[in-house]
Amino acid sequence: MIKVALGSVQQPKVEAVKSAFAKIYPDQEIEVIAQKSASDVDDQPRSVEETSLGAYNRAQNLIKAGVQADFYLGIEGGVWLNNVLGKEKFFLIGAIYVTDGKIDSMAYGEAIELPDYAKVEIMDKKRELAPVAEEMFSKANVRGTNGTVGELTNDFITRAQAFENGILMAMAKFYNKHLY
Repeated sequence: MIKVALGSVQQPKVEAVKSAFAKIYPDQEIEVIAQKSASDVDDQPRSVEETSLGAYNRAQNLIKAGVQADFYLGIEGGVWLNNVLGKEKFFLIGAIYVTDGKIDSMAYGEAIELPDYAKVEIMDKKRELAPVAEEMFSKANVRGTNGTVGELTNDFITRAQAFENGILMAMAKFYNKHLY
């Protein structure tokens, strides 16, 4: 049995961990230990660095709390304002940090441009994405369901799928050790 500690109880993140680890270890039983873990960053990370630090802190705080697992994962959603091809662009990003206590890895799962309304509300008015997304899509609990990614892509890619892809990429150091 492989035990995976996840620094979140949000259902899309739990689903992503279960699905990704089932793909990587198809012959193993996977136990996900999902518990809240502090990111120790702003409730709405506004840069790649802050989002990455939030993911790292979530995993490390599980270790410090004495959670026993084979892998520790932190997943953090954030936003990123950047100049791309001479234009200011505003992205939703997802950072995934994983460690087994010896090897650590970071990957990014979701990166999608957000509407101008979100940029104004989050960057200028200092609001969090969750309530802004609920306003944009006239839907409650976007974060706990298909996510902003799902809403923007008409569910071609859901929040859980975006995180799953990030987990699969972050785990590459573990299933392709010979390359790292």
